[in-house]
Amino acid sequence: MAAMEQERTATELWQDYAFLTREISKFVEKHDVKLVLELLDQREKLQVLIENSPDDGYKATDEGQELLQSIRNLNQLIASNLQRLRNNTKRSQEITRAYDQMVTGFAGSFMDRKS
Repeated sequence: MAAMEQERTATELWQDYAFLTREISKFVEKHDVKLVLELLDQREKLQVLIENSPDDGYKATDEGQELLQSIRNLNQLIASNLQRLRNNTKRSQEITRAYDQMVTGFAGSFMDRKS
């Protein structure tokens, strides 16, 4: 499979990279962290292929510039959504901890009372 990937042009690789970026954005919004991590891993491998492929001038074309800009915009959206997901998860964990402490404290005070 690696040999087949090497035969693809830089244009095809960039289009695949954009596709993976769109998929990452979609699954971040669905909070599917496992799939997002899998897609990020695939995109990282694709980035290595892009870096090692001969430049076919695609990035300099209008189409290439539009694609790169859409990737940049999606990357910003992904980062923002991941930050929001992280904050929501952190807040949920804090609420759970507070609830656990309240229940533990209440049960302990009940047991400490003299009958």
